[in-house]
Amino acid sequence: MSGAVRYGSGAIQRLPELVRSWGARRVLLVCGGHSFEASGADRVLAPLTQVAQVRRWSGFSPNPDAADLIEGLAIAADLDPDVIVGVGGGSTLDMAKLLCAFPGVTDADKLAHAIREGRPAPVRDRRLVLAPTTSGSGSEATHFAVVYIGSEKYSVGGEAMRPDAVLLDPDLTVSGTAYQRAASGLDAVAQAIESLWASGATDDSRRYARRALRVLMPAIEDFVRAPSAGAARAMAIGSHLAGRAIDISRTTAAHALSYGITKRYGVSHGHAVALTLGAFIGAHGEADEGRLQPGVTIGAHTAALSTIVDSLGATSHGQAGRRWTELGDRLGLPMRLAEIGVDTPDQLRRLASAANAQRMSNNPVRFTTEELTDLMRRAF
Repeated sequence: MSGAVRYGSGAIQRLPELVRSWGARRVLLVCGGHSFEASGADRVLAPLTQVAQVRRWSGFSPNPDAADLIEGLAIAADLDPDVIVGVGGGSTLDMAKLLCAFPGVTDADKLAHAIREGRPAPVRDRRLVLAPTTSGSGSEATHFAVVYIGSEKYSVGGEAMRPDAVLLDPDLTVSGTAYQRAASGLDAVAQAIESLWASGATDDSRRYARRALRVLMPAIEDFVRAPSAGAARAMAIGSHLAGRAIDISRTTAAHALSYGITKRYGVSHGHAVALTLGAFIGAHGEADEGRLQPGVTIGAHTAALSTIVDSLGATSHGQAGRRWTELGDRLGLPMRLAEIGVDTPDQLRRLASAANAQRMSNNPVRFTTEELTDLMRRAF
């Protein structure tokens, strides 16, 4: 489990106190190029500089890659921080975690090899603090992060990537655009849904996922349209619970396809996940026992789908899939693949072929490449 969570309006302002309590002298602040100021998190910078030397780094792309990471690792090697602080969306928090995963690695070839081998450092000798500025990724609650080498996506996981402290401040999450709030919010809901049916689900992950859906679903539309304090609180808590769920279960097929959609068509991660999740809800409801992954029982699969159907206010899996698409429509997101430029059978096949194998193996229902292609035609 992640470190202690300090939750509430203004929680970010506890960062200097936290750094002081650890006796830290040097802090590497990893933050978004725009979101740090826009979210209001920058108000903590002056007090933080009074207790420690602070170096700020935001020179990385929205989808962390090895070229960015090697730059950040060189900065960390030069500063030798006592604390790494990540303040931002999922990509920013992932980058802060990756700096802890590969300490001292400053050679690009060695880093690429370590990423491909999935060999992060087992422990770390510096503190890690994470403060999300979006309600969606759940990265502050997980022990893994995504990093690209060129166009190839890798998921790196290890205990050294768990934070010592999480600052969960709902005030930071309301400054993004309506599109950003919609995409990140649907990502959190999708995480909870996928966690419920994942092959790797446990009683604990399902409990987190059910709680997440109960909190997220009543709040998401208000949060996107005109984020009140109550809606922001609910989304911050719900997305953190969804993160706790996928920390155990991992994600599944909709996430497996999303990375290719994001890379090829420039769609934000949460939006990319949302585009196909409705089709998966429908297809999972149609699957018979013979198509389930080994270890997934028909009873557990049916129970997970029942919870998902209920959470979407539907009476059948088919209706639930449509309700998901309608929710995205109401939030202002284009919810058909053709609307983002995926409009030929060949494009569908390329996306299906590029689906992340690790996430697909965690999906409760088995799909061939052709079956995935056919499924995406439902989201066409």
